[in-house]
Amino acid sequence: MRPQKITFGEMRSMGVCGVLIYCADHTCSHSISIMADRFADEVRLSDLEPRLLCSACGNRGADVRPSFNWHPKGPIGGMGYR
Repeated sequence: MRPQKITFGEMRSMGVCGVLIYCADHTCSHSISIMADRFADEVRLSDLEPRLLCSACGNRGADVRPSFNWHPKGPIGGMGYR
């Protein structure tokens, strides 16, 4: 069982508005950064992890982390890189 992470509301209260999502498969290493405004305040980052599907390798599961270096002119939501 994975530990529970903070909620999106708690994350936003710290001034963080983006998240980094990493594929759970260590051989894939696909990642993406997205804006977190689409998620409700009461949702935990760890609630999403088992539901996410990697667009590169097709495996289910991810590691979701707050993006403390998010800049408004930075990554575009939905655009990732390998």
